[in-house]
Amino acid sequence: MKKSKAIILSAVLALMSAIILITASVALFSDSVTVVNYLQAGTLEIGLARVQLNGRTADENGVLTVSSNMERVDLTDAQTDDPDDNVFTFGEQSIPGTWQEATLEIENRGSVAFDYSVAFFFAETPAENSAAARLADKLLVTVTDGEGNVLTEANTTLAQIVEQGAVSVGSITAANETQTFKLKVELPLEEGVLDDGTGETIMSGALSFNITVMARQKVS
Repeated sequence: MKKSKAIILSAVLALMSAIILITASVALFSDSVTVVNYLQAGTLEIGLARVQLNGRTADENGVLTVSSNMERVDLTDAQTDDPDDNVFTFGEQSIPGTWQEATLEIENRGSVAFDYSVAFFFAETPAENSAAARLADKLLVTVTDGEGNVLTEANTTLAQIVEQGAVSVGSITAANETQTFKLKVELPLEEGVLDDGTGETIMSGALSFNITVMARQKVS
């Protein structure tokens, strides 16, 4: 009898121990701490506008005239086939001595700091030894940052800057910050610009080129 009670008591104790262990295990797995984190991605968005266009262009009679245009032209959503979205407005009467300098304004419309650059490229690559190719070798391009620093080598041609690729211009670090920079294209008035002595000429050469302003997240 005592042996039976001892066996029963042992079984109860064993059962109680099992219950305690199970309860402790359930408490361990069900207990938790939650930490809430909030993360929102920044935005990299730029605005671009032409705020001034100075130059010397030829009228329908080939007479050179100096002009200045302060009309603001929004180029943020510019289309290459829209004549109203042009940085330059040379038209079809470009002669030696013509030039235009556009002042562009770039704006940080997002929340991410960025470096920006400008690149020129041909809408259609001119054929080798064509009048258009010779014209690209005569047109001079100048890129100037907002502080007046010239970023291109002297006498850089359109053909050279297309081959060179993007020119780093500056950085914008604050939201809503704006900066200006200048792009100039010139057909110089100098001996040999039309005919370099070989009998080849740039006259009637038709050339179309595009400009891209690129922004990249600033990392340092």
